[in-house]
Amino acid sequence: MLVFLLSAFTLKGQIHDASSYKRISSSPVKIENNTGDFITRNSVVYLEETIDPGKYIVGPGDEFSFNMLSSDGIVSLLLTITPTGGILIPAVGVIFVDKLSLNVAIEKIKKMCLEKYNNAKINISLMSLRRFKIQISGAVNSPGFVNINPVSRLGDIINVVGGFHQLAKEHNIEIQSPSGEKRYVNYTNFVINGDLDANPQFIEGDKIYVPFGNIEDEGVILRGAIKGKGYDIIQTGETLQNLLQRKIKLDQNADISNILITRENNDVKEVIVVSPKIFSSTIIKPGDIIDFSEEKAVMVNGFVKVPGKYKFSPGFKAADYIGIAGGNLVDGDSKKVTIYHTNGSIEVGQSITVQRGDVLVVPQTRMSMFFGKLSLLELVSAVFTIYLAFLAAGA
Repeated sequence: MLVFLLSAFTLKGQIHDASSYKRISSSPVKIENNTGDFITRNSVVYLEETIDPGKYIVGPGDEFSFNMLSSDGIVSLLLTITPTGGILIPAVGVIFVDKLSLNVAIEKIKKMCLEKYNNAKINISLMSLRRFKIQISGAVNSPGFVNINPVSRLGDIINVVGGFHQLAKEHNIEIQSPSGEKRYVNYTNFVINGDLDANPQFIEGDKIYVPFGNIEDEGVILRGAIKGKGYDIIQTGETLQNLLQRKIKLDQNADISNILITRENNDVKEVIVVSPKIFSSTIIKPGDIIDFSEEKAVMVNGFVKVPGKYKFSPGFKAADYIGIAGGNLVDGDSKKVTIYHTNGSIEVGQSITVQRGDVLVVPQTRMSMFFGKLSLLELVSAVFTIYLAFLAAGA
């Protein structure tokens, strides 16, 4: 009788072979702009670790594999927690499990079933994670609602909304629970130290607010050979090393052997030159202007195919840089390339080792100087004309 009732009640697609449940879907994905819509793409959720049944909190949308063996037979169902927080099992009733831990929810379902069928053997497993909306506002590039799952972390959400605004206080993010209780996390502790407490997970009803910092009291200016130039909000006591770790993305030609900090004290500007040895002990302060210089490149000019500025590579010869510049033109004399060193010295030849900041000039061939871009026939004609003129002069 139980089997008949359960089968009759079951909707299309609810009875499945449990062996078909092989993966969990619905992870958040990065999008170009968050318009506030319920946005998702069907994707696999990659868990960072096995779900702890004692810590995982269930909610509407979670799906369970339900298998019950009794004297009436075997029943297999795919059960989903309803929007009101309950699970409906035919001949048993609605069991409210919203916001219970996974362990407690499973035990509650088993208990209710055993009250009806005390000889049954019951197996219940979480098969698919729910999806829900969470709101994020404040200093992010695309605030709004984001579709996540219970194992999504703050960093996942920040990626979906396009990252932090440049004036974000990443060290003081507010998270408000459904009860109105507020807690604050320093996300930079996760970025720098991998602290998972600073990169939390969420449940339905949580709200995230990223505050804006005050430029005058908390801001620094970042300039030079980096991506994301402009303002950044720092925290009290932050070091240059921490700033490099959490924020700075260097350009390919950046030179961090010396970073310049311009600081104003009592209307007097001082320039502090910071070497890598003291990055971790150098405290940056609001109002600092931090410059990341470019390394000195190698200039290749003259009669080459692609003249311009090229990255310095230790040990490269003049011939190597001519090759990087596409090689010499037909009327260029690469064998007589001139190398102008930064110390004022000058050398000639393809085998010269190039130093940082050197300038290479490939000269025009002498033949080209005299005759320009003449064809072979024109060249022979010109030489023959000169020869005839010479004979005439001798006569």
